Amino acid sequence: MTSCDDTTPGPQLTIPSEYLAPNYDANVVTENTVMNEFIDLVAALNAAETNAQGGTSVDAIPYPINLESITLPRYSTLVDEWLTELVNAANSPTPFQNPGPLGQPTPGEQGGILGTRLLDENGLELEQMIDKGSFGAAMYHHALGIINSDSITSGDIDRLVEIHGTEISFDPASAKAAALYAVRRSNHDAQTGFYYDIRTNLITAKAAIEGGSAFNGIRDQALEDYLLNWEKSNFATVIFYCEATKNLLQEASQLSGEERDIKLGDALHAYAEGVGFTHGFRGLSQKLITDAEIDQILADLLAPESETPESYRFLNEVSLIANLDKIQNDIQSIYGFSNEEVLSFHVNNNP
Repeated sequence: MTSCDDTTPGPQLTIPSEYLAPNYDANVVTENTVMNEFIDLVAALNAAETNAQGGTSVDAIPYPINLESITLPRYSTLVDEWLTELVNAANSPTPFQNPGPLGQPTPGEQGGILGTRLLDENGLELEQMIDKGSFGAAMYHHALGIINSDSITSGDIDRLVEIHGTEISFDPASAKAAALYAVRRSNHDAQTGFYYDIRTNLITAKAAIEGGSAFNGIRDQALEDYLLNWEKSNFATVIFYCEATKNLLQEASQLSGEERDIKLGDALHAYAEGVGFTHGFRGLSQKLITDAEIDQILADLLAPESETPESYRFLNEVSLIANLDKIQNDIQSIYGFSNEEVLSFHVNNNP
């Protein structure tokens, strides 16, 4: 008896240990332009906060054209509105007015400074809605367009590196935008966590493309993992900011006067970061979390889309701290994070 047993191995993909891209700068011109516009925009937002109520009028802040062009239309409309409202708050003649328990903002109020933070009349720091929300609504959205193009190339993977906020060396110390928060949710001694997983995903995807069509399956899986790790790092960061908000509110309750105002302003700053990170992923395709789940988080943050936020209530209602714990539990359930991972997300891990 004889049998035919074809044991010839298929092609094997060689994956380099580092990211190799000799034409990187030429490939990422568009993404580099967007990143520079974003950095300049954030600098202008910070300057508006610094100069608020300082006796000098804060000028209108334009929405950079290239950044706007890659943003979900729904979110870019909101950013235009927030830019106007933020400048109005910076030029407000009065500090932020806390409506107090059961109160509401006085009609005509524009917001102002609480401690060192610039808030709108509802207690929402619009800078964070523009800044952190853009990581999803602009940059992740742009990455989806690259990945879903008819014929993705090795050069396109360079573009995915740049739009995430890192560069060819994957040095965590130079990370910016969304990549900075993947860095903060990673272990740099062990080189594990979202930032290092994303590095592996992109090195693998690039190698698979350069290896030929036999490795399309590996390419597709690596790109899917890249998106998921980006998304996970985004919502792990929401966990961080919910915990930070809770801690800052509790610390403020033990203080008085200017120290208390500074701590409360910092609490609403952390809170707004959580809102921005969450809101920016609403409406995106190819994500694990659903828009319904995002809407629930935003409702628990008292900042649902298309409704006036009631962020100031976190200053006045101790019971709302439970919402911050609930959000952490909900995100843990959505992504299957372990208890140990959630605790690790409460810490900023800087390289």
